[in-house]
Amino acid sequence: MAIKVYMTNIAGNQLTVGNQRKLKHILDTNKISYIDIDVSDPKNSNEKEFLQRMLAASNKKMSLPQIFNDEEYCCDFDGLLSAVESCSLKEILKLDT
Repeated sequence: MAIKVYMTNIAGNQLTVGNQRKLKHILDTNKISYIDIDVSDPKNSNEKEFLQRMLAASNKKMSLPQIFNDEEYCCDFDGLLSAVESCSLKEILKLDT
């Protein structure tokens, strides 16, 4: 199973840029490997459509970054922070402990 992090490389919002950087730092610090998917890149249009479809189906707003384990939704940035604070990072990312 692969952790997929949906981000953008052309964010105009500094909060989004900072959240993406913090998310990568959290995953790297915890030695969790992930695939970085830039939804602003035209070659990732299928991945972007998948993200939009999955978020719409679960009534979640389109905000970046978003984390999936393969095709299973895990959390957004705020959910990741909550998991770190409650020591449940591997559980929210649906990783074997």
